[in-house]
Amino acid sequence: MKHIRGFIVGAVAGSMIMLAMPTVGAAVKQYVLGEAAYPIVVNGTPYEDESLPIMNYKGSTYVPLRAVGDLLGAGVEWNSALRQVEIAYGTGETSVQNNAFRNVEVTGSGGKYKVTGEARVFEAMMNYAVEDGHNYLLEKNYMLPEGAPAWSTFELSIVIPANKLPKNGTLMLQIFEYSAKDGGKVNVLNFPLETFME
Repeated sequence: MKHIRGFIVGAVAGSMIMLAMPTVGAAVKQYVLGEAAYPIVVNGTPYEDESLPIMNYKGSTYVPLRAVGDLLGAGVEWNSALRQVEIAYGTGETSVQNNAFRNVEVTGSGGKYKVTGEARVFEAMMNYAVEDGHNYLLEKNYMLPEGAPAWSTFELSIVIPANKLPKNGTLMLQIFEYSAKDGGKVNVLNFPLETFME
């Protein structure tokens, strides 16, 4: 009788455990993230950080929020009082920037513009171009006092002749550097200089 009672208690306990297992298993979600095998490029700047890699889950890409915020010139902050992440972009509190250019400001009108900011570029050589939506109106380089890793201030004086200003459209400034690896444009930032309408 003692063996039968032990068997029944064991069978009941085993049944309860077996019934509980699917419930416990359903509550645990598993995510299998893999490191993405493709690059992420933000405003012409490749995201590269081995300590915080780009991840992929079922075809969706996951990138560290603060790192991409920095590349986009957006402020990313943790609000401990509200327990939430807050992203601020284009509020005047942050400026458009990337790894090579920051604190860029544009003033002027009618084809005469002053552009100031800070740059951190290879061999102290930055480049800039102005286009009207279709064609480059100018492309020049600018030598900074110091090269990377130091930040150097710059001031560009840009003059576009009146006959080259668009009648309807926006003059865009592009600042960038040429890659020492392949000669392509990197760390590209685009800014509107002025919008014209007839």
